[in-house]
Amino acid sequence: MFGAGVMRFFTVNQMFKLVIGLSVFFCFFPSLNCEAQVSEFAINSDNDAYLFINQDQYYTNGISFNYRHLRNDRALKRNQVKQIWSLSLGHKLYNAYNGFSEVALMDRPFTAYLYLRGGQSRFYKNESVLNMAVETGLYGKGAFGEPLQKAFHNLFGFYHISGWDYQLNNNFVLDVKVNYHRLFWRNKKRTVDLQIGTKISAGLNQNYVGVGPIIRMGKINPLYRSAYHSSRLNAGAGKVEKERYFYYKPVLFYRVYDASIQGGMLLHDKGPMVFDIKPWMFSQQVGFTYAKNRITIDAHLQFNTKEVESDATAHQYGAITVGYML
Repeated sequence: MFGAGVMRFFTVNQMFKLVIGLSVFFCFFPSLNCEAQVSEFAINSDNDAYLFINQDQYYTNGISFNYRHLRNDRALKRNQVKQIWSLSLGHKLYNAYNGFSEVALMDRPFTAYLYLRGGQSRFYKNESVLNMAVETGLYGKGAFGEPLQKAFHNLFGFYHISGWDYQLNNNFVLDVKVNYHRLFWRNKKRTVDLQIGTKISAGLNQNYVGVGPIIRMGKINPLYRSAYHSSRLNAGAGKVEKERYFYYKPVLFYRVYDASIQGGMLLHDKGPMVFDIKPWMFSQQVGFTYAKNRITIDAHLQFNTKEVESDATAHQYGAITVGYML
């Protein structure tokens, strides 16, 4: 519900203050070069309560902590501008149509997903971006979805949680993810541009292919110095120009498997409540990004068509990301 979303927001806010405090401390630590800005910490929070429509369902909450580091220029090939390594730790919560669903009315499995992802992004002079990542994680009781959600609701007096007795069984997953983006067009004033993006995931968790354009409008930087691709990290002494832009990102997905809905791919007993997926899904993001000096702030809304072969409806949620460069 909305109250749960507000509570989670303040939790994220408190953690962000901690990260900023540590970042400022490290920035004044003599052994680090603050002029270079070669590392970045970021916190991302997803929640359907950010739409202010009194909704608490499906992908209901997510949080991730992200660290990025710029690789030494001497390791680059001639056609590359930079390489950035990344590490993310995250947690996601999934409900049925709400957190007190009766079995007969459940339209999506209850489950949680705890994951760790490591990746590398390569940025090229022709403004193409290749991102490769490996993600491993755990679904089921080992991901602590039930105790976390119940503790939140009990602490703040929200509605009683039920439905976790029917969550997915424990399941380890491992995926390989590849994203590729290429600049297609930009106007001379550098206020509007168009990218074409491709997303591929293969493994035991998410299997899909997605393709779509990205439109940015505002004050924008090249793709290898833009907050959109988390590429503002800079090894030189000069500062990267500030950015403020709106963006629209529609993606058409063809999906083969989704372990958050269908359960463990290799498990015989996947759990008491599993469903098939809709193979075709259309996703839309509408957002705004502001980045200046060391700070990056992004907020967007996500709208997905129906994902589950059940009575489940289309789903939407909001996301907020705050990053700080060292």
